Amino acid sequence: MTTIDNRKDILLLLLYSPGRGENSNEPITGRTRLVKMLFLFKEEALPYFKHETDIPEDEFYEFFPWNFGPFSRDVYDDLTFFTLRGFVEANEVEENTLPESAAEWEEWLSLSGSSISDESISEYQEESFRLTEKGCDFAKQLYETLSSPQRKLLREFKKRTSIVPLQALLQYVYENYENMTTRSTIKEQVLGTG
Repeated sequence: MTTIDNRKDILLLLLYSPGRGENSNEPITGRTRLVKMLFLFKEEALPYFKHETDIPEDEFYEFFPWNFGPFSRDVYDDLTFFTLRGFVEANEVEENTLPESAAEWEEWLSLSGSSISDESISEYQEESFRLTEKGCDFAKQLYETLSSPQRKLLREFKKRTSIVPLQALLQYVYENYENMTTRSTIKEQVLGTG
């Protein structure tokens, strides 16, 4: 039997779960949105979700205050891990890229030791993320081990955090988690006080 016991499982479950509609594997657009979604999941859903799982709370994604609110390089690392192993696919989207998204990408590159000038790295382009067939097969096994309340929580959480514009999601985070905005360079802009 498959056991949900680490943060990577939650990332896969979040991608697999239905959200707005009835279908599983609805894409999530943008790394920044995904980071903020996982931050909010840790703060608001994980305490209720982790019953019946083996996820140690202290081994979930660690977030720290950064220029654009809560940030975790581990989210980017895990996304890259699953992309390289054929579990997740990224597709460019025709959506306006917020400066925050491009800056978070650059921050991850610098933290991971990559250089912005690397030939393999082009200008930042917003992407949507979804599971491949291989990823769906694995995540479905995880999803089937969830209780009905866990599935409902996951679905409602994904719907609530994926249908709102990214700017509104940022505003929610900034208004409710001020401790994560202490280093923010866009606090006034996001909160409309600047």
